[in-house]
Amino acid sequence: RRHSSELVTKDKKGHNKKNVIRTPTSPVVSKPKDREFLKKNIHRPRGLIKKVSIATMLAYSKDPIKKPIIMTQDKEVRRYAVEHFKSLQEYMGDTRPGKHLKDRERLRKAVELTYTGWQKSIFRDEFYMQVIKQTTCNNKPKSLEWGWKLISAYLYYFPPTIKFQGYLEGYLYKNKENEEFNVGDVQVNTYAAYCHDRLSKMIQRGAKHGQKKPTEDDIAHTMQLPFKKSLFGATLEEVMELQKTTHPDNHIPWVLPLLSNKIVELKGPYTEGIFRVPGDIDKVASLKVSIDNGEYIAEFPTQDPSVCASLLKEWLREMYDPVIPNETYQLCLDNCDQPNVCSSIVNNLPTINRLVLTYTIRFLQSFIKPDIIAVTKMTADNLAMVFAPNILRCQCTDLQMVMDNAKAEMTFVRTLINHLDTDYMEGVV
Repeated sequence: RRHSSELVTKDKKGHNKKNVIRTPTSPVVSKPKDREFLKKNIHRPRGLIKKVSIATMLAYSKDPIKKPIIMTQDKEVRRYAVEHFKSLQEYMGDTRPGKHLKDRERLRKAVELTYTGWQKSIFRDEFYMQVIKQTTCNNKPKSLEWGWKLISAYLYYFPPTIKFQGYLEGYLYKNKENEEFNVGDVQVNTYAAYCHDRLSKMIQRGAKHGQKKPTEDDIAHTMQLPFKKSLFGATLEEVMELQKTTHPDNHIPWVLPLLSNKIVELKGPYTEGIFRVPGDIDKVASLKVSIDNGEYIAEFPTQDPSVCASLLKEWLREMYDPVIPNETYQLCLDNCDQPNVCSSIVNNLPTINRLVLTYTIRFLQSFIKPDIIAVTKMTADNLAMVFAPNILRCQCTDLQMVMDNAKAEMTFVRTLINHLDTDYMEGVV
């Protein structure tokens, strides 16, 4: 077990004041490159506490900070960092108001903290460093658990900068390899292993772009992922591995035929605006949880085809890697109106990607019969416009380029709907 000691300083009246717990085995500073990173990028204390070590300074504290932890010249970051740390402490239950937060209120705080980092990249390294500080040498199980849940949410929605990646990776690696950092029932090593894997994927494949703003249900979902694998937000290979025991004979993820069959069963082909008109957001979130938990088996949670249609699009959109791999993206755009080339591109995709995409296109082709279009008002053009962002994923962050590419993306999907031969998928699940 760890042996800890307390740093004692004087308050304004000269009384002893306990600040933070520091631990010789602290996971903050270990490798020379980490120490070098901290020396160059961390605000060092001055004055009477000049000799306080960086490891101690970056350990858990109930006290507020007076300036950003990471050195920065950005005025917005310098102004907002202190307020963010207060919100982080409240979320983790380390302030008087935070101790009395109800679960939903705490979740709402997590959404605010995550959304700011997702929206503005300039804050990300500071946000990560603050939560690293508050999860280091933190002997309060509940506070520690909420801190690691937030790291899990951060790494689902946004990466650190390249400069900070190495330090964060080292922190996560040391925590996942040492069970001694577990406190009570809080399995820090399990959280850290999941987070380390998420970060590794970001480094190898780049961050996900174009996600919608996270909701409370989204954040709650991401916080469960270290302990419960999900069909949503995973790679196709991970989904197939996950369903090996429950659906060993399936060639595609079982959620795809489940939702498509339910859309038909609930008269989706005779619902005006199907796929275009979104389902109730709370019902979509509820159905998502039910499917992940297997609760749909006894009784399907909704009778609204638009809810199933929205979740189908969400499943495609949230795949960790898009069904059209990033390396094939530009080829699709360059040949978007060439039926033979588009078909060839699909046929040369990795097997699981080809099967999932072809199944999806075959399903959409069933909606372009004249009698169905007359009711749904959803032509091949309309379906392509709705599904293109869920099938193709532009990696560029430049808004103008994203908009310029959107037309070619829609053309590619429309070409597939009108021309792709999907007969071989009949009966395939």
